[in-house]
Amino acid sequence: MISKRTVPTLLALGCWFFFTPAVSQAILLSDLVQGQTITADDKIFKDWAVLEQVTNLGVIDLTQIDVTPLVDDPLNPGVKFTATPDALGTLFGHNGGAFVLFRFGFTVQTTTGLALIKDNSLVINDWIFDSHPNASIRISEIVRAADGDPLGTKSVIAVPGDEPNSGNPNHFDSAEFKPQSLVRVEKLIDIRGPEFNDGARLTMFEQRFSQVPEPSALAIACVGWLCLAAARAWRGR
Repeated sequence: MISKRTVPTLLALGCWFFFTPAVSQAILLSDLVQGQTITADDKIFKDWAVLEQVTNLGVIDLTQIDVTPLVDDPLNPGVKFTATPDALGTLFGHNGGAFVLFRFGFTVQTTTGLALIKDNSLVINDWIFDSHPNASIRISEIVRAADGDPLGTKSVIAVPGDEPNSGNPNHFDSAEFKPQSLVRVEKLIDIRGPEFNDGARLTMFEQRFSQVPEPSALAIACVGWLCLAAARAWRGR
């Protein structure tokens, strides 16, 4: 016979196994632009391409930039870019102005082919500055439909003195649009060190692509709610 203590435990374990996402595997950006893809829940990120690389007293090293699928929210999957301190930015010691311009693109498509992508967000959440006040790290992007029509733009910026994850509105931007099955993202990373020895390095930013809930997603949410409600009711006996 199952005891009162056993039922809540089984419910909790069931919910944990049901909702815990699979381990996310990072892929180097250098491998993605060579033809690899990455999948986050029902979104596949593909057709990665470098569109522009220009530096003056700076560095762009795609072999030191990891791209990790974000699968902690089924209705808001995405990718996280994590760079080593030596991968993307201006040199810490230089004479004269320094800058980095890195433009690249990729396609996001639902694995089902359904028009479920209804908005996306961009957040810059880690960087390193060893510079004068006029240095900056800006990420801008445009999102296009499958036919090339623009759906929205975004821009985020960090400057010396900013703190990561501080709620600064300049660090986050989003755009909403009519649900799509495929969108094309073109992103420009613009890092500026205009004075002597202005070091500015981008080390992390994230993208999310939220969607119209499918019936399966709503069912998952209902199962989770029922599990939690049943466990609480049993404990209250």
